[in-house]
Amino acid sequence: MKNKDTQQGTPEKAKNKRLYYIIIAACALVLAAAITFTVVMVTRDAPVSIEEPDPDDGKEDPEEPENPDDGDEDDKPTDSEIVFSLPVEGATVSASFTFWYNSTLNRYNLHEGIDFAADAGTNVAAASAGTVAAISDTLLEGGCVIIDHGDGVQTVYASIDAASTLKVGDTVTQGQVIGTVSAAADVMGKEYNEGSHLHFEVREDGKSVDPATYLDLDEK
Repeated sequence: MKNKDTQQGTPEKAKNKRLYYIIIAACALVLAAAITFTVVMVTRDAPVSIEEPDPDDGKEDPEEPENPDDGDEDDKPTDSEIVFSLPVEGATVSASFTFWYNSTLNRYNLHEGIDFAADAGTNVAAASAGTVAAISDTLLEGGCVIIDHGDGVQTVYASIDAASTLKVGDTVTQGQVIGTVSAAADVMGKEYNEGSHLHFEVREDGKSVDPATYLDLDEK
């Protein structure tokens, strides 16, 4: 009788044991899930610190920008860098680089140079060293000499009696006499009514500019 009860109790114990393991496993799963949920919530709510990259990392210090006034065209003189001498020593400026009324032509136009009033026969000198580019004698300009100074800069001397020895292609030095002021009566030009004077121009790349930027007019 005792053996029979013992045999019947064995399956029941085994069943209970399996149930016990199942409960333990379930509890472990629930605990793991709870831990995972807690970690997720804590991580989500915690402030995130993101280190912003340094914009200067890996970059060289910026170089100083080049002065737009350096190089090429900047070699041309300014008011503080006078390189030309007066073409007529001691002459008076009778007309400047400006929009004016031309009484000879009876119209307004740009006066593209500076007029130096002087007696006929007054010496005219090269304002700077260069090469004689042209010598002419026209109705509107009278006698005219053009000197090329390089870098696109030229000087124009109108209402001038060019020196007889001066030739195109000659090299002249600053201050060298290239001719004399023409007599007004001998120049039936576009500035005839202005009397005897030298009309002096400066051209940069073929365009007339104010000669005052190249001259120290306080010398006159």
